[in-house]
Amino acid sequence: MHDEHSSLTGAERGKLRSLAQTLDPKVFVGKAGINPGIAKLLNDAFKNADLVKVRFTAERDLMEQQSQELAKLTQSEVIGSVGRTATFFRLGSSASAE
Repeated sequence: MHDEHSSLTGAERGKLRSLAQTLDPKVFVGKAGINPGIAKLLNDAFKNADLVKVRFTAERDLMEQQSQELAKLTQSEVIGSVGRTATFFRLGSSASAE
């Protein structure tokens, strides 16, 4: 799921993945798949955090496609996935400081 246009290094991705381990999914993608409502939910979640987990009901292959589509719609990056949960990152989207 690594995007060739990513601005993150491997080390940065690794750190973000480790931070994401304790997070709970904030957005859930059902059978309807990706739509403007799901993109809005993720954009709203990015108002509170730079790192957001999304849970999918789709099979793994479709989930990877949907997560890339969702990343494009929200101008975020998929930094990793485990099972049917993907972690998205958008720098500076929240007011929190590291």
